[in-house]
Amino acid sequence: MFDISFSELALCFVVALVVLGPERLPKVARALGRWSGQAKSYMRNLTAELERETNVAEIRKQFADAERTIRENRDEVERSIRATGDDVRNNLSPEPEHRPAISEPAAPASDDKPKS
Repeated sequence: MFDISFSELALCFVVALVVLGPERLPKVARALGRWSGQAKSYMRNLTAELERETNVAEIRKQFADAERTIRENRDEVERSIRATGDDVRNNLSPEPEHRPAISEPAAPASDDKPKS
């Protein structure tokens, strides 16, 4: 994370020892350690929160895609059902039959036979 060599770290320790003194240096080191731990914890929480948000956005996208697919399938099924219903109605409805016109009945045969 930070590119600090051992010699730079030792120099910082010596300067802190001279400035703070041997009595206050352990207290300050503990406080710095605590702050460092809290900063790391905050960064972990922030990273986890960002990842959760990313997952939530991804899940929302997946739900939207699923919803779109379901609507498309529903529309397709509705069209199919309507077409089938129309076919059934057309097959069940009586179509006017094309019968030839009924002609007048022929004159009844007379009982009179020609006499010869």
